[in-house]
Amino acid sequence: GIRITSKSPIEIYPNNISFTKSIYCSTPLYKIMSSSSDWCTIESDPGVFTSLIESFGVEGVEVTELWSLDDDSLATLGPTHGLIFLFKWVQQMEATDTRPVLKVDEIPEQLFFAKQMITNACATQALLSVLLNQQSDSQDVSFKLGDLLSNLKEFTMVLDPEMRGEAIGNSEETKKAHNEFGRSDDPFIRDLNDSANMKSEGDAFHFIAFIPFEGKVYELDGLKQGPIFIGDVVEMGEGSAVASWLVVARQAIQERIERYAAEEVKFNLMALVQDRRIAIEKALEIATTTGEEDERNRLHADMIAEQQKREMWSKENERRKHNYVPFVFELLKAMASSGKLNEISKKANDTYSKKRKKNAF
Repeated sequence: GIRITSKSPIEIYPNNISFTKSIYCSTPLYKIMSSSSDWCTIESDPGVFTSLIESFGVEGVEVTELWSLDDDSLATLGPTHGLIFLFKWVQQMEATDTRPVLKVDEIPEQLFFAKQMITNACATQALLSVLLNQQSDSQDVSFKLGDLLSNLKEFTMVLDPEMRGEAIGNSEETKKAHNEFGRSDDPFIRDLNDSANMKSEGDAFHFIAFIPFEGKVYELDGLKQGPIFIGDVVEMGEGSAVASWLVVARQAIQERIERYAAEEVKFNLMALVQDRRIAIEKALEIATTTGEEDERNRLHADMIAEQQKREMWSKENERRKHNYVPFVFELLKAMASSGKLNEISKKANDTYSKKRKKNAF
């Protein structure tokens, strides 16, 4: 149920961190007060997250993957609503986190924070932590929250963080959208709700969010009792292309990674940004008006690349949603009928045994 599709080692430099790709999130069960097995694990992939956001009815944004936290990488993001960070949750590490957590009466009145009350909901919860904290003075006027999440926010803002978490878990529309990208019907994937498996393997991955809010930067982690204040948004020097709040968030992410650096290389970082097509369309209008042919051709190529990216995301998501179990059963039946199943099974078992012996040394 937890899969790493790339095992490139993480590189840590003062302002340069490289991340791995595509991890399935699962939540440590003993941190959840009201666990439910009907939320699936989903993959930390920008195509998955963008499609999930759009299925909520949100417009004008997309999710992009960050491979580094250096200034050049952050400068390419444009208007950025929040960061979503995925890491391996280790109980011993979390127990040593002494940063103060805001109490309920210390949380800013309009800041949306919800406790995670449902197992495997951390991906959607991290997204909601970013989406539901967008302010009316946001630099991205193209952002539209949509009716589903607007109603969810309006209903839950009067509740305490635990009740907000329960409301998210009990939202059938939200759960249905989330589970569209899960694999709950696949018997070949280990049951992530098996706490014995989780404990023995120790691979529990968790999403958290970093957001700017009213001139401050916060870390929102549904497994904490409240938000964590990271720092004040500082004024950047004239000509800086990096949003000032990202510099503050970067420091917090670097510090967390460095705590794990000796033993862990599996991290993933994504940013919620303006839909790339919006900026390209605006630039195309200007280039068309001014008659800049070269610039217009470049922008047309950029738009084609964005459309191709969306088409690729759509195909990959269709494959994720497809149930391959009937095909596998039919293939096994055909192999058994041809008399090849036993031979292939024996060869596979022998190969597996050799690998286990090799890894033992």
